[in-house]
Amino acid sequence: MRLPHLPDDPEARSLWRVSRILWACVAVIAAWGLFRASGADGPPLPYPGWFALIVALEAVNLGVRTVVALRRTRGRAVDRRVGWTFTCFDLLFITLGLRLTGGAQSPFWVVLFVVTVAETILAPRSEAYLVRWGAGVALLAGTWSPDVPADLYWLDFGTRLFFLTAVSMITRRIRLNAAEKEQELANLRADLALAGERARLAREVHDGVGNALAATVLRLEVAARVAAKRPDAAEETFKDEAQALRAAMDTVRDWTFFTRPWPTGTAADEAFSEVLTREIDRLSRRTGLPVTVEGASRLDEIGQPARVAALRIAQEALTNAAKHACATRALVSLRRNGRLVELSVADDGRGFDAGAAGCGVGLASMRERTEALGGTLRVDSAPGLGTTVTVGLPAGEGSPPTRP
Repeated sequence: MRLPHLPDDPEARSLWRVSRILWACVAVIAAWGLFRASGADGPPLPYPGWFALIVALEAVNLGVRTVVALRRTRGRAVDRRVGWTFTCFDLLFITLGLRLTGGAQSPFWVVLFVVTVAETILAPRSEAYLVRWGAGVALLAGTWSPDVPADLYWLDFGTRLFFLTAVSMITRRIRLNAAEKEQELANLRADLALAGERARLAREVHDGVGNALAATVLRLEVAARVAAKRPDAAEETFKDEAQALRAAMDTVRDWTFFTRPWPTGTAADEAFSEVLTREIDRLSRRTGLPVTVEGASRLDEIGQPARVAALRIAQEALTNAAKHACATRALVSLRRNGRLVELSVADDGRGFDAGAAGCGVGLASMRERTEALGGTLRVDSAPGLGTTVTVGLPAGEGSPPTRP
């Protein structure tokens, strides 16, 4: 089964997939209860009605959890205490299910593996400890019986708790190792992209500004020799070369913005959003493309590498809109979407076929920058309908993770 729409936020996608697995577990438990109530595979359950009620309540709990996950995909904040409420209800229902299906003899206790792994694999270390302690309490409350000899019971209980904890720790370590490898690959991609960008910039400086300045020097030398004989002709040459130098200066300023978007003269207390607004306004004047900026304050919620990527992607998209799409206006907007800050650059230009291969180096560069930071990129465009580039960048550490 495939969901009709998976959210862009990687953590929200994970919550959707975990919810699907938990729903499958509830369905299997319900089917197991029906078979046992009919006397299949052993004596019938002593309290089938109570067991059915517990399964129904857990289904309600899981349904609310799924709705909360849906709210997360739409960028709505969720209180961390809500996630702990879901976890406590899960453990409570497992405890009651164990008591109703045979205590220590019930196979129902293996459900603790599912809940413990699901709740600890993405949780911080301190929260993972609390979940494991809660699972141990649920196992003890669900299986304790004074009729069982203490030494046998504690041996059995300790063995189960050990393997329960071991599986939880192993799965969490595998997840952490995978995250570290992904970060290493992202850093490597970022380094390769930076090296390629430096090489491209060196070629552009040599072939563009370098050649223009060399030609200007030659013409100025000629004009200096001509000035003594024909002052009028030399004056015209000086004016032309002054214009060429201004064009070269504007090009260098654009490259400076592209490689170092934070000017060295920026005040320490100046918000990054103000820099974005000012630099986009400068680019708008240079290209003649009217640009509206909305939600620039969201730029302050992401880290420094993501800010640099956002500025470069915005510049690339606006430059394409002005030079290639023949746009008459553009909109740059930022908004919060769960754990992502979304940057959207929309124009009313002539558009293109976004699904066609080989759409240009610019889009490939935007995608590399985004993927290197663990973000998402989507391009919506069609001939005659303009273009919208939407980039999702992870928010900074100031936004704490939220439990499902």
